Amino acid sequence: MTDEDLEESVRAHLSSLASGSISPEAASAWALRVMDSDAPELRDERIWTALDRLSGADLMEGPGQYLHAKADFDAWASEFGGGK
Repeated sequence: MTDEDLEESVRAHLSSLASGSISPEAASAWALRVMDSDAPELRDERIWTALDRLSGADLMEGPGQYLHAKADFDAWASEFGGGK
């Protein structure tokens, strides 16, 4: 995978999470799989930060209550979309 491919995948997952078209659990599972790889693109701090946020999208504050909400997901997507 190239930097551009991973960047586009990260952007797509952030956007899908913000729009509600994927669940926090799905976003987290995808990000953790990517982070567990040895892809050289993971050295890009911006990509790593976005993956780290995605990996925590399903964290719970309490029973049935997510730590992060749509406003957080929107902010993450906006920040990542802001360019390098």
